[in-house]
Amino acid sequence: MEIIIGRQGTQKTPITDPTVSRRHCKVTVNGDGSYTLENLSQSGTIVNGNPIIRATVGPDTRIQLGQSYSATLGELIGLSATKSSHQTSATPSSSVPAGASGGQQSASPKTYSITHLQHVWNDFNNTNLEMENTQRRTNLVRAGLGIFTMCAMPLCYFFGPVGYVLTAVGILGNIYSFVGIKNAETAEERQSRRDAFDDAWICPNPECGHSLMAKNYRMLVRNHQSCPYCKCKYIEK
Repeated sequence: MEIIIGRQGTQKTPITDPTVSRRHCKVTVNGDGSYTLENLSQSGTIVNGNPIIRATVGPDTRIQLGQSYSATLGELIGLSATKSSHQTSATPSSSVPAGASGGQQSASPKTYSITHLQHVWNDFNNTNLEMENTQRRTNLVRAGLGIFTMCAMPLCYFFGPVGYVLTAVGILGNIYSFVGIKNAETAEERQSRRDAFDDAWICPNPECGHSLMAKNYRMLVRNHQSCPYCKCKYIEK
């Protein structure tokens, strides 16, 4: 049995923390009664203070999701901590890929193209850059208006009409700054866009679907040539 933990997960305890992904991690109930926790989120999953890819956990294992949300496995999926004596203690294994401890690995792993992920990353990154540049322009206008206003006041006193014109320009600048702030991306919109990216930034193997460990497409091509979970090979074509 598998249990997805996140803001739209199937765990018993609801999670509303916006820093937690909709599908943040997955708990698998093994045949021997133990539990395996796998990270699904780009923001990572921490077990007993250590970031993990996959780890064996028990009901009393402390799990941190997002920036600050923390709970034990038992609290998340409704288990009694007394069962922990029957579970293997949590052993973070960030370097242990799924499937490494059971069964024979395929001699010829499947191969999947990651070209579409370049578009996923470019769309997400370009929007981030656009938002940052818009914010930068707004901040520069606001800073410039302070200096502009200080200069316009004495001009009003000494030169009359010239100062009034400069004051009007300053008012228009304030309006531009206000509109820029009003139209800026909200925290909810930013989180929704991040969630959409997390949902798309996954292993192209439809039987896997784990979140990619690379932070951007360039790193994915340079450092990650295969999935640490299903071991499929990544190619560009």
